Amino acid sequence: MRIWFLLLYLVALPGVAMADASNGEFMGYQLGGDYKRTSVTDVQTATNGNLIISAENPVKPENITDVSLIATAETLTIGYINAASWFDTEAEAREFGKHYVELLRAKYPTWEFGRELLDAQMHIIEVNFDRPPFNLQTRINQAMHNGESKWRLSMTLGWLYGSKEARAWRNMSLTQQLMAQEDSRKKKLENSDARGL
Repeated sequence: MRIWFLLLYLVALPGVAMADASNGEFMGYQLGGDYKRTSVTDVQTATNGNLIISAENPVKPENITDVSLIATAETLTIGYINAASWFDTEAEAREFGKHYVELLRAKYPTWEFGRELLDAQMHIIEVNFDRPPFNLQTRINQAMHNGESKWRLSMTLGWLYGSKEARAWRNMSLTQQLMAQEDSRKKKLENSDARGL
C-alpha cells in the first residue's frame, strides 16, 4: 500500500519529483523562468548587460560549490544555469569532470553526446549533450578564484544555439538591455544640471 501511495504521489507531482534537464530544469532552477530577487541577492552585471546571479537556493550535489544564473536585466528571465567546482590541479578537475560526464550520460542516455572542443594541446576542454531545445555543456578552464589561480569544472544548461528558444531569449535580453540603457540615460539627464550643454 505504501509503495502504491508513493508511486501515485510521484506521478501527481511531476514538476517536483521528475524535474530534470529534459524539462529545462537544472540545479533547482528553470530555464525561461524568472528569478525571484530578494534583498540579499548577489547580482553582478556582465559586460553584455545581462545579470549574473548567485543562486540562493540551489538543489545540487554536495560537491558542487557554486550555482549561478545568467538572466535578463529587467525581468530576470533565466537563460543559463551554471554549476561549478574549483580545484588546485588540472588532474583533479579532469577527474571530477569525468565523473560528471559519465553521470550525465547515464541520466540522459537519449541526449546527443559529443561535440567536443579541444585546446591547443589537443586536450578535451568541453563536452556537449544536446536535446533540442536544450544544451548541457561541461567545460574545464583555468581562472582566478578568491585571488588564486584554480581549475574550474562547470556544467551549464542553456538553450541549444540556433533554436527558436535561444533566439527568443537573446531578443528579450537585448530589448531589456536597451530599455535599461534608455532609462539610465533619462535619469542622468533628469538628475544633472545640463544648462548650456
